[in-house]
Amino acid sequence: MKRRLYLLYIIGVLCGIPASAQESNMRQVYEQAEEDYNIGRIDQAMTLLSDNLSNFQGALKQSAYRLMALCSLGQDNTQEAEAYAKELLKAAPYYTPLPQDPIRFADMIARIKYGSTATVTTASSQAESLDEVPVPVTLITEDMIRASGARHLKELLVLYVPGMTNVECNEEMNIAMRGIYSSGQEKILIMLNGHRLNSYSTNVARPDFSISLEKIRQIEVLRGPASSLYGGVALTAVVNIITKSGADVDGLQVRGSVGNYGQLSGSAVFGKRYLDFDLMAWANIYKSDGEKYYLGEEDILGASITPGDVRIGAFNQQPSYDIGFVLGWKNLRFMHNSSSSKTVAPYSMSYFFSPYSYDKYMTFDNNAPGYAVTSHHSELQYANEWGPFSLSGALNYDTESNIRYQIATDRLPEFFPGFLIPVGTQDTVFVSDGVFQIHKWHEQNLSGRLQLGYQYAWGSHHGHLLAGAEYHRFELTDSYYAEGANYDEILVTYDESKNLLPGKEYFADGFLQLKHQWNRFILNAGFRYDYKLRSNDMKIEEWSPRVALIYAHPKWNAKLSYSKSFVDAPYFYRNNTLDTTMGGEGLLSEYLDSWQFSFVGNNFVNGLKFELTAFYNNATNLVHPEGMFYYNSGAMKSIGLELSANCRLNRFTADLNLTWQHLISSEDYKTAGQTIYNIPRLSANLMASYRLTPKCRLSATANYMSRQTSTLEMPDEDSNPIYFEMDIPARIICGINGTYAFNKTVELGLRTFNLFGKRYMQGGTSIGPIQQQGFWMLADLTITI
Repeated sequence: MKRRLYLLYIIGVLCGIPASAQESNMRQVYEQAEEDYNIGRIDQAMTLLSDNLSNFQGALKQSAYRLMALCSLGQDNTQEAEAYAKELLKAAPYYTPLPQDPIRFADMIARIKYGSTATVTTASSQAESLDEVPVPVTLITEDMIRASGARHLKELLVLYVPGMTNVECNEEMNIAMRGIYSSGQEKILIMLNGHRLNSYSTNVARPDFSISLEKIRQIEVLRGPASSLYGGVALTAVVNIITKSGADVDGLQVRGSVGNYGQLSGSAVFGKRYLDFDLMAWANIYKSDGEKYYLGEEDILGASITPGDVRIGAFNQQPSYDIGFVLGWKNLRFMHNSSSSKTVAPYSMSYFFSPYSYDKYMTFDNNAPGYAVTSHHSELQYANEWGPFSLSGALNYDTESNIRYQIATDRLPEFFPGFLIPVGTQDTVFVSDGVFQIHKWHEQNLSGRLQLGYQYAWGSHHGHLLAGAEYHRFELTDSYYAEGANYDEILVTYDESKNLLPGKEYFADGFLQLKHQWNRFILNAGFRYDYKLRSNDMKIEEWSPRVALIYAHPKWNAKLSYSKSFVDAPYFYRNNTLDTTMGGEGLLSEYLDSWQFSFVGNNFVNGLKFELTAFYNNATNLVHPEGMFYYNSGAMKSIGLELSANCRLNRFTADLNLTWQHLISSEDYKTAGQTIYNIPRLSANLMASYRLTPKCRLSATANYMSRQTSTLEMPDEDSNPIYFEMDIPARIICGINGTYAFNKTVELGLRTFNLFGKRYMQGGTSIGPIQQQGFWMLADLTITI
């Protein structure tokens, strides 16, 4: 047996030697051609590449197409250069020109790349051009990410996606889509290569430093309900993050960043393709001490009047990280991602809403006060095609641990009677300084999915039929809750009397989708059925339909769509006996019906593309908090207009979006007149970039939000909430970014945020608006090998 294994090993090595030798020889050929091009022997370089083009493979063939395009430009043969550039983009659709490349070449790539040929997969779970997608989609490319200077996903989405606006939560990053938001980011589905990142206990996915940007090839944002494909959580939008492949990276890129307020960041991305293997791996880490902002007694909005510093934008004690890899071999792909972030709440919890002495409190599991989430996601995927038939399937395993370490107050106000805490066998009114609570829980989910596709063509009619099914087994395995005082003394640990209760839930679904095209008309329709067995044996059944009609013209296209989505009330609300969050087992799903009409213009003016979208939203059964309890009583009807436009001309690029929203009616949802609390009626974002030289690039960003109405929430004598309206003035926040590449290896960058240091506040789901960051900056050093 050992001899047979040894013989197989020898055969494998010998078979690999010719392939390795061939690759080495072709690399030498390419390097010789590159040297000829650099010293001006363009004809010799072109001949060498043309004679050997069929022998180049993988990333080396992409490099050959690039060099042939450059040689053709050097010979002033623009038509031939464009042909090679198109071949390059076929092999690498998301290719980004190198800093040292001629501007003519970069312009050519941009002109081809940002035409109507860009493809997305999120809208219909299949590759299709932007002109064919059934609903509005925002595509954020790698080049747009680099130009933006964004540090995390939230900044990126607010900058580029119409309808998405900043809302604040005291404990975690949050974002609103068309005026709909919750206490955490639990209404938007965020995926990594189609794999769900949202928690199964809270429905939350945090768009913060636990999702690094360096690994991303593109982001596809589906605007509007998407339960017909993705089920619960996809209530208002879907954000699908597509990572680079090993061939895209073809080497190692390392970045180190340092900034004010104790910011430190490091990242590494490695990628390589060899024969049928493709590996891309990434690692990212970030920490910041946060910006200290002093609040005097006159500045504090909550019940406590203890003055002091709040920490804005702090991610410390435990740094945020994002580590993962994607390994592909033939029709198989394995992905694993581990990530973590710990946000520091600027203010103390609940109605106290005041500064607190962060450094005086004890650590718990090496965590200082704040909200820490650590998650692990693994997926094994198979995909293949046989003629008109396609098959894909995946097995997934997800785990997540939460530590929610909240500070009540450093010092109780004189009028506050104290806390009711069990001591021994009796409830005792306890008065103390440094009061806190700690909640820790762990979840896991095992799931599988299967999709079958069939392509057909009958004369002038052709289309694609897609069917799929999923199964999930979710379990909250354990939960811990404790209350303490005197900064470092745990007084009592609770069991079922005050805790998030462990349990299991099972859910399954099936969906069907048809995409049919006749000449320039496209019909895209589908529905999904979801079944869920909750931990209390309650059964939930949901139907999610979608239909869209598209007219695709080379210069323009128009789309009309209707879709309905749902999100089941989070497990956290339904199985919680905490005093601060009680929903009850009877909480039901939330719903959103949406009509959308989009008109897209492609190159009406050379280099300019735009999209105008009108929408009508009818949200019902929204989970609405009344004090400490949650009910399905919220409803809201609204309309809006969204404009997005991009321009790609010579050295200049720009992306603009504007959103106007108007409230029609609402019930048990925080609104004032025709506006939604903490949502501007008009918002706009601009990103403009100019390449001064082939090595130097400058970018500027601007974010405008019109006047908002926010609230201050305080209890009356019976502990019922009373709301006081507050005006948040209109504002413009600007930033400037720049990069300079010394050569292929070394690049320096500088990123600024809130360039003019404007002081402002932003409301959301905390009891009052929260102070925002002033002037922040990051200096970057990037090394590419």
